[in-house]
Amino acid sequence: LVPAARKVMLIRHAESEHNEAERNWDLKGLLLKRDHGITTAGYAQCDALHKYVAEQRADAASPWADAGLELYASPLTRAIQTALIATEGIDKPLVLLPDARELGAGPIAGRDSLGAAVGVLEILDRVSDESARPLAIERVEAARCERRWWSRWEPHVRARRRVDRFLGELADGGEGPAAVVCHSLLIRSILRRHCPGDDGDLARGLIPNCSVLAIDVSRDGDGVRLSNPALAFSPTE
Repeated sequence: LVPAARKVMLIRHAESEHNEAERNWDLKGLLLKRDHGITTAGYAQCDALHKYVAEQRADAASPWADAGLELYASPLTRAIQTALIATEGIDKPLVLLPDARELGAGPIAGRDSLGAAVGVLEILDRVSDESARPLAIERVEAARCERRWWSRWEPHVRARRRVDRFLGELADGGEGPAAVVCHSLLIRSILRRHCPGDDGDLARGLIPNCSVLAIDVSRDGDGVRLSNPALAFSPTE
């Protein structure tokens, strides 16, 4: 029997201050701060994503309209901000998954893969402090983040185990679909490992900020099976 697949929407966060610093070759912005919030352009991307989600919620055939929909996000500030704005009006908790954080943490590079707050109160305070508009932070469930939830250095093998654990949790989750706000390198790693030959240009480059990648996730023995990846929405289109 072919195991039932779960529809998962992987969403890249809105443009962050780190993304902006990369574009402008701002080394100070890249190295002196970690866990950046989103930019003015990022808020506009979130608003476009929110409009898309609202339209999908009005379509009974869309996974966004499924009563069993579950909402998740990386605990990094830019992902939480994106998720809260994009899903505003959906009466469901936003559960933070440490395994959904970005790849690339290292002693020098990858500082924006490092968190800066631990525990519910610290994380929510940081999200509020880094936000240019009020957010419904009471929707956030951060029970898994009571201890340091990031790695200061994450070699490739360790990252692969973490990503596999993340995918396994999605496959074993509820019967309804899931939406996860996460990160570009994480998404690209998933596509390269699990969808070779089917992903077109997606795994060869970075998907745009606030884009939605729809994909079917199911169990395959001790591993996972991913199929039918498709870019469902991009604010640049």
